Amino acid sequence: MKKILGFLRTTIAGGVLFLLPLVLLIIILGKGNQLILKISAPLAKFLPDRILGFDGSKVLAILLLLLICFVSGLIFTSGRVRKMVGSLEDNVLSNVPGYSLMKSIVAGVLGEKLEQNMVPVLVRDGDSLSIGFLVEEDKEYSVVFFPEAPKHDSGEVKLVLSSAVKKIDISSNIVAKSLKTFGRGALQWTK
Repeated sequence: MKKILGFLRTTIAGGVLFLLPLVLLIIILGKGNQLILKISAPLAKFLPDRILGFDGSKVLAILLLLLICFVSGLIFTSGRVRKMVGSLEDNVLSNVPGYSLMKSIVAGVLGEKLEQNMVPVLVRDGDSLSIGFLVEEDKEYSVVFFPEAPKHDSGEVKLVLSSAVKKIDISSNIVAKSLKTFGRGALQWTK
């Protein structure tokens, strides 16, 4: 009976830890959408109902969202704001499962180089090579995250000899796409 209760408790806790960030993201996006629509509603009265076949208020909301993203990006270039966001990431977001990897992949999609970007690597293990993401390294050892295919957001972390690690000049998002197709295209990285 204790085993069943323990299994139920850990399974439910795992489900909560998995769903919580997802639900929070959906709630935040929903609230953001409501806020943007409220802000754009007075301006939408001056626009035609249809713009290029789309609802005028929705087009305005999307343009307003892009403007907010642009202004936020300008604000983020401030050292003080960047420091506050870094503190938030270190203390809160780093505890969200898969956040660092997702941030690295999104940065790769956008063509950004992050200070703590997880660099794609090939790790020699006998006669084979394993695909991974370099977390940190020193002269003797490296910490590498080895994702599972086809889901790249789970896997295992290993300490490996730094001499066995080969950095590949491929963006994280391309490696993630390759993992979704069980490594298709990875042979090109060995050359």
